Amino acid sequence: MFEDRTQEQIKTEMLADINPATGLSSMAGGFADAVVGAAARQLSELYQALPAVVSMLFVDETSGGYLDLVGQTYFNITRRSGTKARCSVNFTGAPGTVVPKGTVFLTASGLQFSLLSQATLGQSGTAEGQLEAAEVGEAYNIGPGALTGMWVNLPGLESYVNQQASGGTGDETDSQLYARIDEVRKRPPTSGNGFDYRRWAMEVDGVGAAKIVELAYGPGTVEVMVVDSTYAPAPNHIINAVAYQIFVSRPVGAKPTVCAPAALEVTVAADVTINQAVTTINQVKETFSAALEAYLHSQIEAKYSAIYYEPENDVPYTLIYSRIRTMLLSIQGVVDFASLTVNGGTENLTIQASQVPVLGEVSVT
Repeated sequence: MFEDRTQEQIKTEMLADINPATGLSSMAGGFADAVVGAAARQLSELYQALPAVVSMLFVDETSGGYLDLVGQTYFNITRRSGTKARCSVNFTGAPGTVVPKGTVFLTASGLQFSLLSQATLGQSGTAEGQLEAAEVGEAYNIGPGALTGMWVNLPGLESYVNQQASGGTGDETDSQLYARIDEVRKRPPTSGNGFDYRRWAMEVDGVGAAKIVELAYGPGTVEVMVVDSTYAPAPNHIINAVAYQIFVSRPVGAKPTVCAPAALEVTVAADVTINQAVTTINQVKETFSAALEAYLHSQIEAKYSAIYYEPENDVPYTLIYSRIRTMLLSIQGVVDFASLTVNGGTENLTIQASQVPVLGEVSVT
């Protein structure tokens, strides 16, 4: 924007403005040349800093640190931290065997989980425990049976099998933080309205979206339905954190309910014809899966961005079959398809208001 405002250019223009009639010389090495040179450098640095003012005054996803500064200073919004995934684990072994708190289990790729509290195998030789990931992040949302090793093997413990892990989320991105700032500017929360409940829920680490239904169960009631930042149903520890945040913030007399939606698995199968000189089946599957994931997320965002005054306003929403078909045919190298099914059918898929679509198996042959 101010690329021409260099020290040399500014100095040249300033020296050209000196009137010789004043007796002041603009010759190189003279008094004016020395003084103007220093002033021109300061002015040039000012011009180079000016573009940052736009980022400070009109923040967007590219504003970097100014986004955090504006969010905290003007809207009391701070960047959410990531959350650690959790899962249950079943132990089998000799009765009475103790699995100490903090025992570390690992996946084949080296992801670590630790036991949250001591577990003692009962007379049946079994016990159940809860594991927590060593770090935050979506990578820790491992599948059932993914834990294959331990740092230290325990005598008497014969086997362990973990269940599906959930709740692992990354730190809030710039675009997610900006979306919250922009929403507060456009939809001011006040006096315990629906926007207030949404803001309170969205302040909790790991929350991706919160749907608000006012008068959900009659006067004074509010339903807050929460998904995590991966747009999956929020696990219990995030639900509990949201419930506490709302409980301490709600107006006197309000009766909020915090819950997670049910997951509706969406499976897609396609039989395609491709140009093998352009792409491969694996590349098509990878691209198609990413497009499907983005589509499901966009549907959830649209559904959860509204405030519903009554339960009757919170109607089911739809995954459009023809839109999924277009995604497939838009992939470079896909010539045609012989079949394409969504949950076994070729029609639009209805998602109930109490559900969120979660992408399941994507099969491309």
